[in-house]
Amino acid sequence: MNCPQEPKATLVCSSYHAAATNMFAALARGDMATAMYYLSALTGASVTQQQAIINGLTHFFDEGNQIAGQCGDVARGGFQVLHRLGEFMGSRPYFLKIISTEKRLILGFELRTGVAKQLADNGVHIAVKFEGRVFDAYTGPGGMDEAEYLRRIHTYTGQEIASKEYASFPSLFRELE
Repeated sequence: MNCPQEPKATLVCSSYHAAATNMFAALARGDMATAMYYLSALTGASVTQQQAIINGLTHFFDEGNQIAGQCGDVARGGFQVLHRLGEFMGSRPYFLKIISTEKRLILGFELRTGVAKQLADNGVHIAVKFEGRVFDAYTGPGGMDEAEYLRRIHTYTGQEIASKEYASFPSLFRELE
């Protein structure tokens, strides 16, 4: 969300971003009531709409989705729920495609705990970018700043990676279109 540079608008934007941050933090703690409270403040959505968004986000961030090769389906689902949330917030999600530039190499991701997990076995990973943060099953509900997210991705042979944003689902081929 782009905020105007007027003092009153900046105060509203700060509160708005705080509500979004608090909603994702509550999701990370598993505190659904608080997440719904902040979601209500952000969107004004009905309880049924809020529950659908919370359920979709919970599924998107589930650790069970941390399986190499499943990122396309996981990203599509996450994109849909973040698109629904974005309709209320005046924002839109984007797909973020990450590739190894040399060969079809295994991509790994260093979790916040320091543990490395395999992202992809074909050199391609798809995540979702929303409100300046990258989200997938590996980041969890808090998402990550894009620069930090990309720093945590590596190939096991030290090859370079490249990334690009897409408004619609990109191909799962290794090239950036």
